[in-house]
Amino acid sequence: MGLRNRNLFLDKKCFFVTTSCYKHLKLLETDFCKLIVAKSLNFVALKYKISIFGYVIMPNHFHVLLYFNNENKLSDTLRDLKKFCAFEIRKYLESKESELLNWLRIENEKQVFKVWNDRFDDVWIGNKELLEVKLEYIHQNPLQSHWNLSEYPENYKYSSAAFYLGNQDNVVEIIDYRDIFD
Repeated sequence: MGLRNRNLFLDKKCFFVTTSCYKHLKLLETDFCKLIVAKSLNFVALKYKISIFGYVIMPNHFHVLLYFNNENKLSDTLRDLKKFCAFEIRKYLESKESELLNWLRIENEKQVFKVWNDRFDDVWIGNKELLEVKLEYIHQNPLQSHWNLSEYPENYKYSSAAFYLGNQDNVVEIIDYRDIFD
């Protein structure tokens, strides 16, 4: 369940965040779209001084463990990330003349296409044990039977699992949580 009263958590630093594509459409199925999300995660990490402890980018959603090194700007972070990704994903789908564009059209004065669900879910991570539970969940996500994207967590390219086994080559820059959570 997300933290709808986020103002109560402004002094907190670490969060498990999930956001999903509009109507749970598989808008992130291609490598190109997954890389859009990865690039945006790297950008907001720099902009808001965030350490990313873990992530997985799935075909219709992503999970990320964020740690705010300075001020907690969770809502601003997700707003910027989703806005950039929405623009780039829409542009990509237009270039491919994808049928998915018809599913993204909405009747709204403010926008013509919708890529993300309006909200995101977040869970405050207050200790190392909960962080490790969420990190394991992230890394196991591609192995779930309804996804079956990989046989082993570390083989899924759009996840931090390989990082924690010593592979530093990641599309998202990861900071080892053990450097901060002791």
